[in-house]
Amino acid sequence: MKLTYPYTHYYVGILIFLIGLVQSLKAQHTYIPNGGISQHILDRLEIKSGELANPYFHSAGKSYRRKAIATYIDSFPAAKVGLSSVDYFNMDYLITDNFEWSNRQIGINRKGLVKSFYKHKAALYHASIPDFNLIVNPVLYYQVSTDKWNGQNALINNRGVEIRGNVGDKIGFYTSISDEILKPYSWVGEYYARDTTLLYANFVKSYDTYLGYFLSNAYVTGSLNKYMDLQFGHYRNFIGDGYRSFILGDMHPEYLSMRLNTRIWKMNYTNIWAELRDPIARSYAAQPRHYMATHHLSLNIGKNFNIGLFETILFQRDSGHARSGFDPNYLNPVIFYKSVENGLNSTDKAIIGVNYKYNFLRHFSLYGQLVISEFVLNQLVNDSGWMHNKYAVQTGIKYVDVLGIKNLDLQAEYNLARPFQYTSYNSAQSFSNFRQFMAHPLGANFFEGVVIVRYQPSNRLHVLAKCIMAKYGNDTNGSNFGKDPRLSYRTHSSGLYGNFIGQGVSTTLFMADLTASYMAYHNLFVDFKIGMRTTESVLKQFITETSYFTLGIRLNINQRNYDF
Repeated sequence: MKLTYPYTHYYVGILIFLIGLVQSLKAQHTYIPNGGISQHILDRLEIKSGELANPYFHSAGKSYRRKAIATYIDSFPAAKVGLSSVDYFNMDYLITDNFEWSNRQIGINRKGLVKSFYKHKAALYHASIPDFNLIVNPVLYYQVSTDKWNGQNALINNRGVEIRGNVGDKIGFYTSISDEILKPYSWVGEYYARDTTLLYANFVKSYDTYLGYFLSNAYVTGSLNKYMDLQFGHYRNFIGDGYRSFILGDMHPEYLSMRLNTRIWKMNYTNIWAELRDPIARSYAAQPRHYMATHHLSLNIGKNFNIGLFETILFQRDSGHARSGFDPNYLNPVIFYKSVENGLNSTDKAIIGVNYKYNFLRHFSLYGQLVISEFVLNQLVNDSGWMHNKYAVQTGIKYVDVLGIKNLDLQAEYNLARPFQYTSYNSAQSFSNFRQFMAHPLGANFFEGVVIVRYQPSNRLHVLAKCIMAKYGNDTNGSNFGKDPRLSYRTHSSGLYGNFIGQGVSTTLFMADLTASYMAYHNLFVDFKIGMRTTESVLKQFITETSYFTLGIRLNINQRNYDF
């Protein structure tokens, strides 16, 4: 039987286009992984400097280019900014971590059998010759935890390798692959049993109480010119300045994506085209797929204020177009996607919104998002609780050097999402990947408050206290009160009017933990965590209470969070 794929000629055209671009690419680069201490260090430095980090990076668009980080630190006016000794240590950390792009990093001379290893602190093996640069690092994550709820231990056992570099001045590359065994926390195991999917992972094999899977992240990069760069491969994106994001989060698996980023003047313009997967529960059959096209414009106004505008289209033509693949109409990088959707007379899902950030007094950063899935103003004014008034709001603040205490930082964030946020009439074009939400991990129909305190009392010790409290409306017995964006809104269990946040089975979530991480060597961390998680509900089946103690060691990998 011969297999055919609609729009194959467009995919071939894109491939030819990419190959053509390679012929003109220059000075390649890779990106730091999302999360981790680097992003917080850069937040601190930007706030304390009194100016946005233009043209090096716009903080809402993550992750950051390694070259941009090194250049920013090399040029940072440290003498004019009141930095602590710990801040200087953190700047040295960033230089070391991105040494291939820094003018200040000096290698280590080694002799004997080990002369080829750790010539730089941030590289187990580094080769640099004309037209070729290679960095190889091991990846290790071993963590054991208690879990009071089920009386069993939780476990993360991850082993892998990370490779990055460039070939000549035309091709940059990155790949990270690891084999992981997970014995999940009780609430993570319940999530897997209910939804047959696991945060951060794609296909999972179950071995009694353990889960096994591969984690992989790989892409190629290129700079079309000094203003534009291209990234293509499997990775995650994050858009926003908060702990959470309603625009695009990263608590889900990598997906096939092409990102075009343009930096000029005070603007950063990002295009993302992606293929998302919809696995069939407990099946090894070929996966259905749907598609995403996103663009985000970030503009700095003055020295301290940033505003961003974004638009996302989700589509899967299974109604009259029979799995027609990626629609090339959305490849136009500068068109207003909603006009394309209207012009096609399609039922594609459109999401629009705005984000902002304002840094002031060299201590504070105010940020937020407004994301609209559907909206009619007169219905909002009338306070009718119309089901199709679907929006999400975030507001937050960061405060560095709280009350003059050096390297004590506070972040407070408030999030809310209306019922049925992100939902479409067609569940096949949901804002999800591998059945995992691509924005906030709670989905929709909730209020949430997040408080994070970070303290670095010495160079190598990082202490983080985090508290999350949320109230949401749960679904049960096949009901749909608007929490799950993967469901069609046509299956709603509420009325067309009178909808409110928290409708359904009222449930309250409380999570709090304290983590101490000691960096024994560059990117080698020893972690200790103590935490608790409770849920209170009007139904007994949603009531849980657990506490946990965690001890772990990490090398060249960020901490894993299951904050939901």
